[in-house]
Amino acid sequence: MELTRNITLGVYLPGNTTIHRLDPRTKITAAMVLLVLLLFIKTYTAFAFFAAALAALVLFTRIPVKYALSGLKPMLPVLLIMWLFQLFLQKPPGSEIIFSLWIFRVSDTGLRLGTLMSIRVVLLYLVITILTMTTSMVELTDGAEALLKPFRKIGVPSQELAMTGVIALRFVPTLAEELEKIIKAQMARGVAFDRGNFIQRTAKIFPVLLPLFVNAFKRGEELITAMEARNYAGGTGRTKMKVLKMCRCDAGAFIVLFIFTAAMVALILMVGPPY
Repeated sequence: MELTRNITLGVYLPGNTTIHRLDPRTKITAAMVLLVLLLFIKTYTAFAFFAAALAALVLFTRIPVKYALSGLKPMLPVLLIMWLFQLFLQKPPGSEIIFSLWIFRVSDTGLRLGTLMSIRVVLLYLVITILTMTTSMVELTDGAEALLKPFRKIGVPSQELAMTGVIALRFVPTLAEELEKIIKAQMARGVAFDRGNFIQRTAKIFPVLLPLFVNAFKRGEELITAMEARNYAGGTGRTKMKVLKMCRCDAGAFIVLFIFTAAMVALILMVGPPY
């Protein structure tokens, strides 16, 4: 079982492409705009256009396509459950029943909603993955802090929020590595996770989750101790070794983002009825 090979969220791949060299504020803003656009897309045509743009972005950043898509493997069971829930529970008035077995009825609306929701979740994950693969944790922290800085006037701790979010993102591959070690240790002791019925296999997960949470809290405590030993006191009075500066490539990125956003809005408004 190689969980760490399939965890791409929070992993940074160094590169020298234009996307890698962009200001982190530009990349975070672009990612937020793309995530908002995904929430309003409700047609297959718009999703196909968005997916094509993401595919071009992956090729432009020279990220290995196979590696970028490998992060979807751990999500497949969750996506399947979400799709099945939408498939069997969505039966609004006026929808057509296309399949019926005992008490289970599948409507055309449920099929459409389940498929579109699954596609949306996959694309959301890919947007965040591309952001983390092309931006280091330090850059993400600085960019998020700079974007949240105006909110400090109303008492929002921008530096603390940015650091907390980035540390949580950084812990994803670390916890995956811990989970893999625990599962291998349990298998070495004779635990067979692939045997038994659903209830028996679910019961075998609890001995894995407990040490995982204990190790997570232990790592968090060690991180707090290390920060306190370095006299960390939040963002008050802190200076930056590297000051963020926008360049021409950032202006070009915002122009491309504006054109793409306008095209997506037009596509959302023009193509087909919602769902």
